[in-house]
Amino acid sequence: MNSYSTMSRELDALTVVNQLRDLAADPLNRRAIVQDNGCLPGLILFLDHPNPQVVYSALLAVRYLAECRTNREKMKGELGMMLSLQNVINNLGKSYRWEVRV
Repeated sequence: MNSYSTMSRELDALTVVNQLRDLAADPLNRRAIVQDNGCLPGLILFLDHPNPQVVYSALLAVRYLAECRTNREKMKGELGMMLSLQNVINNLGKSYRWEVRV
């Protein structure tokens, strides 16, 4: 696979996660995002992305979603959520260079 293809996929991932983050920033969207069958699992996958900008944007989205009290229990119980968050914590300072541009 060439570097153009890899870069294109990373830009696609960043675009998608930024859109989710922007939607989650609006309190009126937060419950719907968590109740959707694909949004939260997709967001969890972005927490394990190799691009730190994607991970950072996904973390912001998770934070916004957790601001809605009714979302917290579902988020905590979502498959992979706690493990992915723990992996992010474990990787801080190891493999990520947190030079993120927002």
